[in-house]
Amino acid sequence: EPASADVARRLGLAAGAPVVRLELSRHADGVVLCVATSWLPAARCPAAGAVYAAKRSMTRTLAHFGVGDYRRASTRVTAGEADLHDAVHLDLAAGRPVLVVDSVDVDAEGTPVVVTRTRFAAERVELVIES
Repeated sequence: EPASADVARRLGLAAGAPVVRLELSRHADGVVLCVATSWLPAARCPAAGAVYAAKRSMTRTLAHFGVGDYRRASTRVTAGEADLHDAVHLDLAAGRPVLVVDSVDVDAEGTPVVVTRTRFAAERVELVIES
């Protein structure tokens, strides 16, 4: 799909450049804790969706495309409201509070390799950020 202006900027691409979008969810004890949307540059990670489906790990998916090591370059945490899509997947009423975590991961050279927006059911999680 073509990258939005925001995703393109965060990946260091031109607006509209092709990206691969992954829709993911995380569970604990059978309860959905979060849903995430990740975008990877299609030129670097073609067919990332199929690779992720087989490997079930972002680390292994990136390694498949030659990214042996990567790190978090930025994380932004904000509050939001569950839209209809997220409400269905998080088993929440639309409009319930969610924590939104936007992140950018970069390779060893500092080139962005994945941008992710994760939405957590705010009533089910606690985020602890330490340095």
